[in-house]
Amino acid sequence: MKTTQRPAIPQVEKLISSDELTLWISRISRPLVIAIIRKELEAIRKTWQKSGEIPGESDMIDRIAAACERQYRQRPIRVINCSGVLIHTNLGRAPLNRQVWDAVQAANTRYTALEYALEEGKRGQRNALFSPLFAELTGAEGAVVVNNNAAALFLILSTFAQGKEVIVSRGELVQIGGGFRIPEILEQSGATLVPVGTTNITTCADYLAAVTERTALVLKVHRSNFAIRGFTEEPSTAELASALPKKIMLVVDQGSGVLSSSTVPGETSVTEHIHAGASLVSFSGDKVLGSVQAGCIVGKRELLTPLETHPLYRVLRPGKTVATLLEQTLICQLNGELSTPLCMAKRDIAELRAMGEAIITDLPADRVSLIEAPMTLGGGSAPDEYIFGIAIKLTLLDSAEQMVKLLRNRVIPIIGKVEHDSVLLHLGAVDAEEAAIIRTELKHLFGV
Repeated sequence: MKTTQRPAIPQVEKLISSDELTLWISRISRPLVIAIIRKELEAIRKTWQKSGEIPGESDMIDRIAAACERQYRQRPIRVINCSGVLIHTNLGRAPLNRQVWDAVQAANTRYTALEYALEEGKRGQRNALFSPLFAELTGAEGAVVVNNNAAALFLILSTFAQGKEVIVSRGELVQIGGGFRIPEILEQSGATLVPVGTTNITTCADYLAAVTERTALVLKVHRSNFAIRGFTEEPSTAELASALPKKIMLVVDQGSGVLSSSTVPGETSVTEHIHAGASLVSFSGDKVLGSVQAGCIVGKRELLTPLETHPLYRVLRPGKTVATLLEQTLICQLNGELSTPLCMAKRDIAELRAMGEAIITDLPADRVSLIEAPMTLGGGSAPDEYIFGIAIKLTLLDSAEQMVKLLRNRVIPIIGKVEHDSVLLHLGAVDAEEAAIIRTELKHLFGV
């Protein structure tokens, strides 16, 4: 609509009372909806001043609702993971077991004895939640938990290696997610890096030759997102533990959180490192362990105590929600339950195929099919290993990238993968409810 008179633009309160905009209050909050309305109305006024054109009220509401939706989709909203990566860092890594979530509701919606010793009636230690559980699971003497594995490593280095030397193999000077590099973490902790060996070969002799009076520890780092094959050599934790002088700590950044030696092919478990003689082992809580983001440190009690009493621990310690969820996860694992990622990794191919066939029934056979497609565990776990899986293959007349975007922009986004001009929707991380959603969305997109 074009007018030369000053337009009668609706008031903010009238607009926010419309059904189309009221629903966004619970999703992004009333103040943010109001801010978006004001911003859009200001843009409409400026457009009128330049062109004399102004949209109708219905178009205004549609425009504001679209802006609200853009704001909403910046939140960590639920998505369906069809990427072929079971532990996907960008998708929140491991989904929590529903039973674990339900079990800790009371502890998080009421007061809880997080750091209160009920028997003595005085302040307690929150790490008391974890130590006996991790001791049973790994054979360590106890545990300290902080808010992620990078923090765990930083706390260890700051406590034991500040102003001292840390020996690391050149083949383990890795970059972890988000661009963080092991040498930079060492530098920030106040430790001095002493690289030894070469990219593909580091021997016990290389480590021993680098030991000086200033050496605090040897650090072995998990190669979380790559593998070195071919002409390679590196000492095991047991070989290093027996060869190093007793005063030198052996710290292993295990990373992936594989606790049992038989759980994941290609991974050395936390338990194996502890039994082999590692002084301390650190790992993530939200990878193979299948819990919340946390940095878990297990090892010798005499070394854990300085970590708990270091000033940094108070900065890095987990809150009650993380603490209770991690504790409940450990209880479930001690009772023989597999983590969610491991349950997904062990799903039967026939089950996945039956799910896929149900999804694609009545969809265009020349555009939609089932294929065998390998998945990865992901999340810095077993980078050289693949898991058999089933995927829905979408063969398109238009751009595969466009189809992936369309699926990503659904009310519940479906995160697929482009491969050879086709779209793959891996089913390994999909449950029955999500399968029904995928079917509905594919029927809509193919006009069936």
